[in-house]
Amino acid sequence: MHIKEDEWEKDPGVLFMRRVFAAVETRQAELLDRLNIHWMDKGLRSARSMALRLFEQIWARAANQGVRLGEEDAADLYVHCLAKVLGTRGIVAPAESLPGNDVIRRLIGDAR
Repeated sequence: MHIKEDEWEKDPGVLFMRRVFAAVETRQAELLDRLNIHWMDKGLRSARSMALRLFEQIWARAANQGVRLGEEDAADLYVHCLAKVLGTRGIVAPAESLPGNDVIRRLIGDAR
């Protein structure tokens, strides 16, 4: 029996995004742990959804400005987006709990 090779597993774009998602999950878990928020918290689903929309908006704007984000940058961006959304709900992430990525901080600061 011949097992068909997964064409996706060799695609550089797919591999990049898989690494981005893994890094995002790790960073998100670290932030939630620091904030003492359980990953199954009821309100977290909508916060994650809003953070993802903000992340996509900022990522697209960065690309349009010629700013290319690597895997770690993308994870940093998502964590900052999640922290920003949580902040609108009264949950403040201390600055030291967020990645000190100056490019990401500038992009987040430009977001409305």
